[in-house]
Amino acid sequence: MNNSLIKSTVKLISLSAISLALCACGSSSSSNKTNVISEVNNFPSVIIGQVSEVTSNAITINSHTVPASSAEVELDGKNASLSDIKVGMYIEVETNGSQATEIEYDPLLKGPVYIDGDTLSIAGITLNNAQNTNFSQGELLEVSGYNDSTNSIAVTYQAVISNSQEELELLGNISNLNTQSGTFNLGDLLINYQQAEVEGALNNGQFVEVEGVLNEGHIIATEVDAEQNLNFNDNTQTELEGVITFVNNDETLITINSKWQVAINDQTQFEDGTATNLITGQRVEVDAQWQQNNNQLLATNIEFDSSNTDPTVTNYTFSVSGQVSVSDNIATINGNNFTLTNQTRYEDGLTAQTLNGQWLELEGTYNNSQALVIEAEIEESTSTLDLKGNVTLNTNNQAEIWGYISEDSSLSQFINQYVELECQWVNTNQVRACVLDD
Repeated sequence: MNNSLIKSTVKLISLSAISLALCACGSSSSSNKTNVISEVNNFPSVIIGQVSEVTSNAITINSHTVPASSAEVELDGKNASLSDIKVGMYIEVETNGSQATEIEYDPLLKGPVYIDGDTLSIAGITLNNAQNTNFSQGELLEVSGYNDSTNSIAVTYQAVISNSQEELELLGNISNLNTQSGTFNLGDLLINYQQAEVEGALNNGQFVEVEGVLNEGHIIATEVDAEQNLNFNDNTQTELEGVITFVNNDETLITINSKWQVAINDQTQFEDGTATNLITGQRVEVDAQWQQNNNQLLATNIEFDSSNTDPTVTNYTFSVSGQVSVSDNIATINGNNFTLTNQTRYEDGLTAQTLNGQWLELEGTYNNSQALVIEAEIEESTSTLDLKGNVTLNTNNQAEIWGYISEDSSLSQFINQYVELECQWVNTNQVRACVLDD
């Protein structure tokens, strides 16, 4: 691939470009329909998505059937042929506008399966839709798929790995980093990186890609990539299909499948919906252009999947405003910790070094162990706060959300609920007149 992003982050990319409407089962050889090659000269420069059909001279990805008889094919870093591509794999196709020039597939995950009852996971990432063929604890599995929520993927292709010494590929957010021992965790899996080539800074919460081998239940890493730098050529036209897993409050930034961050502006066009339909769980097809100067993907068109009429509003996104203190990549508001990562987007001229002491709005996603900041921006007004998250009882038996308690007990009606609230700020960690934000 002539693009360093394509080479270094295809494992990340491939989970980010879902087309749920495509069939993830069966094979091209069993199809009875005639595959008509699209006669167009305007394929996107890069198409990323799930394979729905392969023939001897073409490949169908997303809604495109692309001529591919002369394309260079690479599977998991090795030269291959078009016949090696399987239905359900998430691949990346480069085109010259009229036909495929390069096709690349890398597994999303290759690692040991952890079994907990009926739940399968690899490195802390739950495998939904995996075909459980009587796996044994720790058996090695290759997986392709897409994120459908934080730390969860929908499997569209899987294959058992028979070679116990095969190089594995893992991804996730670092926890339990120990720089003295040279170890960290990805979910339940211990990673030893003492002998690894490390790109970027390692901190708890950072998203990393890891390559290594299994040794007595843990991974001996050979490579750890924490940079995640996008490096498309300027104005590269890219097509992504996926599930929205994050939307910021002003609907100017979305994340597709927990990985691709896409900016939205006044020129972004919408099909079969409007900006108000940008909801977590909604399936979309995004045409985007890489802007080198702004270091971002900008959506030129977003098409909503009409069959996805009831998107699942998930409870793993958060929004909180307040005065921030920062130490070691942790932003703290009212005693709650929010992790700044290599995927955090800073607005209003902010940097990770200029956050301390400022009144900010932080938005992101969270699970049981970490709240990961996706966007940080200056909060212009402190009179009204937008708060999104779970309302709980604190140790003083008071209802609170992100450390804020209500002097008028207006939070009490929302105990044990995930809500989006608008509250009036009183002082320090006190609010009042909290109501649902419609």
